[in-house]
Amino acid sequence: MNPVSQFVKKLSILFGRNRFSGELEEEMAFHREQAEKELIAGGMAPESARYAAMRQFGNATRLKEKSHEAVGFKAETVVQDLKFALRQLRKNPGFAATAILILTLGMGVSVAIFGFVDVALLEPLPYAAPNRLMDVAEQSPMSPRSNLSRDDYDDWKRLNHSFSSLEAYGGTGFLLRTPSGPVPVPAGRVSDGFFRTLGVKPMLGRDFLPEEDRPGGPKVLMLSYGTWLTRYGGRRDILGQAVNLNEDSYTIVGVLPREFSFAPRPLADFWVPLLDKNGCEVRRSCHNLFAIGRLREGVTPRAALEEMKAIAAQLAVQYPGSNQGQGASVAPLSELIVGKVRPILLTLLGGAGLLLLIATISSERSEEHTSELQ
Repeated sequence: MNPVSQFVKKLSILFGRNRFSGELEEEMAFHREQAEKELIAGGMAPESARYAAMRQFGNATRLKEKSHEAVGFKAETVVQDLKFALRQLRKNPGFAATAILILTLGMGVSVAIFGFVDVALLEPLPYAAPNRLMDVAEQSPMSPRSNLSRDDYDDWKRLNHSFSSLEAYGGTGFLLRTPSGPVPVPAGRVSDGFFRTLGVKPMLGRDFLPEEDRPGGPKVLMLSYGTWLTRYGGRRDILGQAVNLNEDSYTIVGVLPREFSFAPRPLADFWVPLLDKNGCEVRRSCHNLFAIGRLREGVTPRAALEEMKAIAAQLAVQYPGSNQGQGASVAPLSELIVGKVRPILLTLLGGAGLLLLIATISSERSEEHTSELQ
């Protein structure tokens, strides 16, 4: 073990010294008391039994000193070990540089990996009451999770009693007119209550209104924070400005907060309401949406799943041509976001620990090699 490691180890022992002393005194007192009771039970007078028990255990102060020597060290050895470590590092600058470099790289990479895993796997989703947010989708014989059709979504939202809100989302793209010509931009289409269901409020402007998500409603949009900065210079007077998308004029009503992200649509620059049905959505058999739902108080994911299955079965009877064999899928939104990558993240976490171990062993071997050359 290198001098620095020895010093750190002994320093940790120092902090536990007081607790050890208290526990040791309690243990010794207990055994003396037991010995005294046994002597009294054998017919010895109490006073004589107490002194006999003390003589049996010997000098209590000396016993404590021996115990401390076995498991600890005196406080002044901390300074001695530190001076020794510094002398060794000055004596072997090559070893010092190598050991410090290896340990620094190992610790740095390990901390970075753990930080990534902590954010992606351990911390809750950055939404209001994330444990009540569910991923809601259809289920087919070919896939355990498949898209919803627009008509099925409308029926599910109208008929269910498990969710306080059920909102749809999908992806799309636009051609943004700019001074240099049309530019393709990724976008998200959402029902008007999508951001309210997540518990996300615009950092500038307002959210979509219900009347802005109806056929023939006004065309409005919200900007992602990154788009607001890069395309519009972070100007706070951007609200109300017109944006030309696919030759249609949209009005900017809000800007999403910096910390907002939605993993199923991570690259969306613009967010628009669903509005009119597109060419696919006029057919119940065309599936292009997913949904998120917020469970009502007291409703479990299992209960919500059973209700949605019952609604899907009802629609299969009502629309056998398009809905035959379709079921429902209800699972925590967190599973959708991290479920598939959880094994990879856990592997990374294990690799971080292994990397730190390798770095420590490499540091030890560098010291041994340096010692052999001297």
